[in-house]
Amino acid sequence: MKEYKEKKEILYLNEYERRRIAEDLHDTTVQELVHLSQQLELALMYMDKDIIQSRLEILSAKNNVKKIIRGIRETIYDLRPVTLDDIGWETSINRLYNELVENNSGIQVNFDIDDVKVDDKIIEVSLYRIIKEACQNVVKHSRAKNMWVSLRFGDEVIRLIIKDDGDGFQSKEEEKHFGIPFMKERVMLLSGKIDIESNSDGTVIFVEIPRKKH
Repeated sequence: MKEYKEKKEILYLNEYERRRIAEDLHDTTVQELVHLSQQLELALMYMDKDIIQSRLEILSAKNNVKKIIRGIRETIYDLRPVTLDDIGWETSINRLYNELVENNSGIQVNFDIDDVKVDDKIIEVSLYRIIKEACQNVVKHSRAKNMWVSLRFGDEVIRLIIKDDGDGFQSKEEEKHFGIPFMKERVMLLSGKIDIESNSDGTVIFVEIPRKKH
């Protein structure tokens, strides 16, 4: 019965991941490709009238192509966080931290994570993806100056707090852009609890996940 439940949870997570990635591709990559197409059409219009402006539009389109490629690579990476299998939890978290520091447009990133081996693969992947989703959405949407991640491994419960001092969000529609439904599904399937407080002073996400005993 336990094995059946775990398999069912994995299948549910896989289906949810597929839906989330499809929505993400629609909201980001497809829109970016539409904008790119418009830029190239504009460049063609300028070709015979203003060659300098045409060249500027083409250069801008070239930069957008590089941005789209990066986005697609990130989506492919999210399908399977290879680093967790290949280099382990600690190195993966350190790499995520370094990526955020290098690409966050000036946000101060603070990680305070217990040096403890995660003893369950599903919990390990879920924690990693929740942290990554929350942090990336802070960078993309919150206009925060600081973000904090605290992860504590108690004997019975794992506690995760992700906080920022950005603009926050006030509606269910805005929640989608912060990846909140994705995080809630993850936590629910691990029999955990998640609480979110968001206002104009920032957002705080509290997560508690029970540790499985072997």
